[in-house]
Amino acid sequence: MWELIQSNILEIITTLLTGLVAYIATRLKSKYEEYVNTETKQKIVKTVVNATEQLYKDLDGAKKLEKAKENIILMLNEKGIVITELEMDMMIEAVVNGFNQGLQKDGDFIESL
Repeated sequence: MWELIQSNILEIITTLLTGLVAYIATRLKSKYEEYVNTETKQKIVKTVVNATEQLYKDLDGAKKLEKAKENIILMLNEKGIVITELEMDMMIEAVVNGFNQGLQKDGDFIESL
């Protein structure tokens, strides 16, 4: 048995290393996609909230929020990105908080996310 292992040790090591590299690559890809999706979500939420604030000035806060959520979900679905209700609420709140603090720079709101 030991002689069989010794004769195939290079193949065994190669197989183990290939598996390890594949696992690491899969984890890195997953983390990268998570990062890109989060960045995309933040950009879309900021854009939609800004647009909703400008387009629906006459609506009350609850209706503006409803319009913003509809458009955020629509835009993210087009990109194949899923967002939870809590995540969306937190991102919207961050952008709105920037509005409420009046953080403006050259007529545009400073990135609050």
